[in-house]
Amino acid sequence: MIDLHCHVLPGLDDGPANMPDALAMAQAALAAGTTTLVATPHIDHTWRVRPEAISQRAEALREALQREGIALELHTGAEIALSRLADLSPAQLAELRLGEGPYLLLECPLDQTAGDFDELLLRIHSRERSIVLAHPERSPLLQQEPERLARLVGEGLLCSLTAGSIAGMFGGTVRRFSLELLRAGLVHDVSSDAHDHAKRPPGIGDALATAAPELPGIEQQAEWLTRLAPAAILAGEPLPERPPLPTLPPPDVGT
Repeated sequence: MIDLHCHVLPGLDDGPANMPDALAMAQAALAAGTTTLVATPHIDHTWRVRPEAISQRAEALREALQREGIALELHTGAEIALSRLADLSPAQLAELRLGEGPYLLLECPLDQTAGDFDELLLRIHSRERSIVLAHPERSPLLQQEPERLARLVGEGLLCSLTAGSIAGMFGGTVRRFSLELLRAGLVHDVSSDAHDHAKRPPGIGDALATAAPELPGIEQQAEWLTRLAPAAILAGEPLPERPPLPTLPPPDVGT
């Protein structure tokens, strides 16, 4: 599996504080079936990560992975706050794209006061054309008005759902909205948004299994959501066709 959103680089943001903790995350990801991690530290006004520091820290982690014999492929990107976009140069944005592709991972605001941020996203999309939204299921404004997210997807933006949201890590409201988005075909990737190896660990496959009782047949989309679509995003290629969810028979209500 490919994990497009993971805070694995040590000492940059609220991910692992040091290299041993980063390696523990990498081991946990590998054990959970992930073979490719995309390191996406926060680019915001809280952590003030310098874009040029990402490649340096990633190279150090790659060397450590090789020394420890952890067969994990590591790419870089960033989780970019909308408030930082205006002060990032074109060269810096190029360094923050996911893997070798054109996509930027933009953080959906988690604040009730974010206002019409979807209009801002559409303006950005008109310029960038390649946007993946991080954890839209956790946005209170999108929960209240899901049609706003449907409009964004209709305009060509992609959605990355957090595995923990499906599993209930962020509460019942977020889980229900996650299932609604999966059912509506508005999700293009499931990633971990992991921050450590214990409390918010990497691993994405098991979360979809927890959705099966409410979404029978979701396992038929698991490979698409965790490998095929994210691979296309990293490479900047068109997404492959999504397998449909099976059509359920009407309930038997008797005669």
